[in-house]
This record gives sequence, C-alpha cells and structure tokens, in this order.
Amino acid sequence: MEYVKKDYSNRRIHLGIIAHCNMSDKYGLLYGFREPPYDGVRKIHENKLLFFEKDPSLEITENTLVSYLSYDYNGFTPKVDYVYPVSTLVKNREDNICHEDRLVNEGIPYFKYSSGREYCIYYPIINGNTCTVWRGLFGCGIYMNKEANIYEMYKELSSINYFGWPTLEEVTNTIINFKKQIDSINAYEIIDTYRIEQINSYHSKPGGDDSYAEHTYWKLQSDDGFLNYLLPTKDELTFFDGNAYRSDGYKDGHFLLEEETIQAIDTAKKKYSKDKHMAFLIRDYFSEVLKKKERAEFLINKIRKEFDVDNASEIASQFNGIITDEFISMVNEYNESTVMGPLELNKS
Repeated sequence: MEYVKKDYSNRRIHLGIIAHCNMSDKYGLLYGFREPPYDGVRKIHENKLLFFEKDPSLEITENTLVSYLSYDYNGFTPKVDYVYPVSTLVKNREDNICHEDRLVNEGIPYFKYSSGREYCIYYPIINGNTCTVWRGLFGCGIYMNKEANIYEMYKELSSINYFGWPTLEEVTNTIINFKKQIDSINAYEIIDTYRIEQINSYHSKPGGDDSYAEHTYWKLQSDDGFLNYLLPTKDELTFFDGNAYRSDGYKDGHFLLEEETIQAIDTAKKKYSKDKHMAFLIRDYFSEVLKKKERAEFLINKIRKEFDVDNASEIASQFNGIITDEFISMVNEYNESTVMGPLELNKS
C-alpha cells in the first residue's frame, strides 16, 4: 500500500462541538473553525457553522467534542466530513497503544499525545491501494493554539466526572453507604491512635553555620474525613536556629508530646458522635458535588464561548436535519461575519 502524509494542504483537521446529529437525519450540524489563508500574518481560527452528511443511523449527543476534516483557505466550504467524537479517537489509541501501524493500515482514526504537550489527531483514509494520512496538530512545545486549549479544558471536564446534581436515589444510596462506613469502625479506638510528636535535629555544616530545628507532627491512623477534621494530620517547623551550637544544649531527639496528645484525644472523644459524623460526611459530599458543578459549568461555558455558540445557535436552532438553499444562505451569512484578527499564541 502506498502511504501519503498530508500535514499541510487546503484540508485541515479541526475540533468542533455538535449542534445537531440526530437519528434518521441525513445531515448533522456542528460549531467549528476555519483556519484562514496565511498572508504574512498568522490569524486566529475563524468561528464557523458547518454541516456534514451522515448515515441516518448515526447519532451524536449535542455538545460532544468532535474532530472533522474541512476545506480551509481559498477552497473553504461549510460542508465537512469524517466527523468523530474525540473520546472515540482517544480510546482507539489507548486500546492499541503499541499498534499505531495497525490503526493506519486499517484506516482507524486516532488521537496522539506527546510529553511535549503536543496534541495530534490522525486520519488514515484508505482509497484503493493508497492510504492518505491527514494530521491535525493542536499544540507544539510551549505554544498551544486555540484548539489545544479547548482540548485541555475538555480533558479536565472529563476528569471531573460531573453528570448533574445527584438524584434522590443517589443521595439515599450515599447516605446508606455513609451509615455502613460509620458503623463499621470503632471511632474511639481510632481516636486513641492519635499522636503528637516532636523531632529535634542538629545539622553541622563544615565551613558554615550549624543549625537546629524542631518539627512537630500530628498523626492519626485513619483517612476518615470527620476524624481527620477532629484530629488533623499535619507537620510544622515549630523552632529553628540558623546559628546553633552544641554547647547551647541542642540535641537530636524524637519525643512523644504526651500531655498535648492526651488533651487532643480527650477533646475529640467529647466532640465525637455518630450523628455529627454523618452530618459532616453529607455536608462534605454536597460541597464536593457543588465544586464539581461550578467547575464543570465554567469549563462548558468557556468551551461554548470559544465556538461562538451563543451567536451561532440562533441559526442552528432552525436546522431540521435537511440542508436547503435557504439554510445554506443563513450559514454562509454567519460564516462571512466571523472573520477574526491576528493570532496571539498562548504560552502555557
């Protein structure tokens, strides 16, 4: 088979998000980009509204991040093809981590990430005895273009695993699990493991000033959130002398601060109850959900802004799965209005 690499041409792989891709429709719609012609000044990607022909059985959820192959430069057209969810491309690569050649030979698109923060999408397209490999590069070294930054946000969004505010059933199951967790431990025995210790160390430095330091450590043998709230695990530098002498009485040592330890344990036992334990875990649970919700909404809104969704959605909302001359006219009018200025490369 003959292999042809296509790094630079009038066709480009870009990122977009799905506006419409419903079952039974012959066409889908996405918010995406065009890379404008190079005329001596690099320009940022222009926001575009794009459509693609698809199999009626294909359905991709709205707001899904996808890649696509488009015509840029002088041959630009709002029609694109080879639309794939980015999550699928990542999975293709992960499942075939040592078999990149096989992916190319079988015409399977995939995502590739290098340690130099370089994001690439490969489209090996087989036509007869020729395999044309298109490559989309979304970052190079410290320079990250708009699409690379979008992928960074998408990656963080995926790691957050926020799927909406928990249902009553989910909350009920969570509380049941908390109760099992609380009942399965002996809180007072765990509290008794708490220790406050001090480690003293004298350091001799030939030709320089000697030093002496005292570190205090608070340690609990548990990772339970409420017990660690009552008896926090931490360490502090509680004393330091940068001009110390052995004659001052400084000595190495490891000591249990018994009085402080007993007082901390007694206070924790007086404050502890299963009801408070349950209340803390529930409060902590909802606090974590709220943090995820706020961060997820921030990232989603930022990604939507990058694709100019608020402006383009007015036209997209009129799409009914059929490409008509009237709809193409509206798309072209929007696309012609989104020409943007010089590119400002982001350092990350």
